[in-house]
Amino acid sequence: RRVNPYGVKHSTGRAWGFTLLSAGLWLVFWFHRTRRLLDGELARGRDDALVHSIGLVVPVWNIFVLYWLYRDLDDLRRWNGLPGLEVPLYTIGGALAPVLTYSIALGKFNEYWDRRTHGLAVEAPVTRGEKAALAAGAALWLLWVGWIAVLLFFGLA
Repeated sequence: RRVNPYGVKHSTGRAWGFTLLSAGLWLVFWFHRTRRLLDGELARGRDDALVHSIGLVVPVWNIFVLYWLYRDLDDLRRWNGLPGLEVPLYTIGGALAPVLTYSIALGKFNEYWDRRTHGLAVEAPVTRGEKAALAAGAALWLLWVGWIAVLLFFGLA
């Protein structure tokens, strides 16, 4: 199956729906994919998406990872004639109000991809990796619900 190189945007509904259904695993998947795309756009010869994706779930390190992500998006937006981001505000917002900040930032990413592709950017297709994240997250949800049921059944809650 051919991959559409312009399939890079993600709607807010898809992002939050998949994040909830996957117990947060989809967000890490999105971050990894986006980090790789940004590294490619920056053309600095680095590929640190895996390290950054792991850092996203490590306290304190995740603040730096968010800063680097928003800094790089800010650079790319400015280079393509779009307004920049207030990187420190997005970083602090990502730590204190992640749902709101991520929702706003996702729009900024989509806006960048539209500009970068001259309006050809479309919704990214659902990939096998996303399906795997959804399946793993569903399994985690089932384990959690099962654990609660066991605790309630035996009166341990």
